Amino acid sequence: PQYNISFFGIEKLHPFDAGKFAKVVKALKRDGVVLGDAQLVTPREATPEMLSDVHTADYLHRIHNHNFTVVQVTELAALAMLPNKLLQWRVVAPMRMHVGGTMLALGLALERGWAVNIGGGMHHASADRGMGWCPFDDIMLGAAAAGDGAGAGGLKVLVIDLDAHQGNGVERLALGDGQLYILDMYNAGVFPRDDEAKAGIDIRVELKSGTEDDVYLNRLRAALERAALVLPRPDLVVYNAGTDVLAGDPLGRLGVSHAGVVERDELVWRWCRDVARAPIAMLLSGGYAKDSAAVITASLTNLINKFDLKS
Repeated sequence: PQYNISFFGIEKLHPFDAGKFAKVVKALKRDGVVLGDAQLVTPREATPEMLSDVHTADYLHRIHNHNFTVVQVTELAALAMLPNKLLQWRVVAPMRMHVGGTMLALGLALERGWAVNIGGGMHHASADRGMGWCPFDDIMLGAAAAGDGAGAGGLKVLVIDLDAHQGNGVERLALGDGQLYILDMYNAGVFPRDDEAKAGIDIRVELKSGTEDDVYLNRLRAALERAALVLPRPDLVVYNAGTDVLAGDPLGRLGVSHAGVVERDELVWRWCRDVARAPIAMLLSGGYAKDSAAVITASLTNLINKFDLKS
């Protein structure tokens, strides 16, 4: 629930379901997939000092003090008229919890082999700018924190970004980073169309609007096969598992079915276990269809059962 973003209904003016995170947790508990709070870990909210590992001081000042910056990120003009303290409490603080969740998930994955952040995946934020409901780049912040404890050799991180949108913020930040690799498969015809950021992608798969299961999954298999051949074996995989690939999603505009998303997620997890032999941290990222929470629940249920993750 601390991930949910709500502000007297104003958040509903955007297609993003800012309350889906609690829906997923509630459904997993209801169905007995998660056995109580013992399998759930509540993260700490990322501090400004943590955020400064990736973001500039000027940007952090603006996102924490100026309503207009929050409006730019959320695309909700009505927020401009509200007191900044309320915006920080109801919008920015939950986003900082998402960052804390991703940082925790990456650490737990390295320790235990896997972890899922029921949120996160804010892949559009760069050092000095947020956009597309992404005020902070939790992926890069998490990778930086995980790398700090990796010793002299560093930590090789592979980001598999299967959100329907290009992960341009991560890609801009990854330019010149010799320890982070990116496989990004996205709809080339929708936001953000960031050509400059493409230089940060190691394996790029551009899809057309309406792409359905067969083509989608075949292209993913081919991309993973290529990753195994041309990229260094990762020490950690960060899987950005956006459900905005679903057919009917108003912003992703792809045509993947419910079953296709479940198969996609299982395919990535199986590749990490059997081919890369690397721990995986999964983030939920975007998803704007009404059935997004239900599909996430079905996929996580499948993963927990197939990979025997209850113990």
